[in-house]
Amino acid sequence: MISWLKGEIIHTWKISSKKGIVLNVGGVGYEIQLLPTQLCKEEDSNEIELWIHKIDRDDGTSLYGFIDVNQRDLFREIISVNGIGPQIGMALLEDFGVTQLVNAIENKESNLLTKTQGIGKRIAERLIVELRNKLQRFTDNDITSHYDKKDIEPNQFSKYIDEIYLILSSLGYVDNEIKDSIKIITTNEKENSSLLNSLTAEEKAEQMDKHLKEILMKLSEKST
Repeated sequence: MISWLKGEIIHTWKISSKKGIVLNVGGVGYEIQLLPTQLCKEEDSNEIELWIHKIDRDDGTSLYGFIDVNQRDLFREIISVNGIGPQIGMALLEDFGVTQLVNAIENKESNLLTKTQGIGKRIAERLIVELRNKLQRFTDNDITSHYDKKDIEPNQFSKYIDEIYLILSSLGYVDNEIKDSIKIITTNEKENSSLLNSLTAEEKAEQMDKHLKEILMKLSEKST
């Protein structure tokens, strides 16, 4: 059982929406799928440490790597649900932090989960039914790592994103356009969460206007 690997990145790859690396560990190259955002963060680094989940199938073995052990362990919980495959697990962890995703499941926020590509209402409800009340350890302050801790109160950031999502949707933009454009905010989730937590209601409204202008500018550039 491969649980953890440390080595040198010797190659990056992309197959459709999947992205990953070839990791040289003691002269052996391990092909590992990563979350796209994690790959972007590690592209300038030669060495990386990853928590690994291995899946063996008739057509081969697949390795999934995570910077944080809680991401890897939550991934395992997600794919333990009947009918939920690893690509759905990767998509959810790409769009959400561990704490944010656990909160969405615990609080039955199926509408939030369905914003992830490949997650329909039935899958979201299945995740909620099967995992709700089983994920407490991921919100335990003694266990949750520094990588995923938020300085903002639970769900505040996700509700902020949710509101922006609804505004863009009302303007006629489709899911893929919105999800790609709001990465302006979600890529720096920790910084934006901390910022929101320090603002008054009026200042938050001004911040939302600023983010919306940035997003709409990005969307208009893509349409030209």
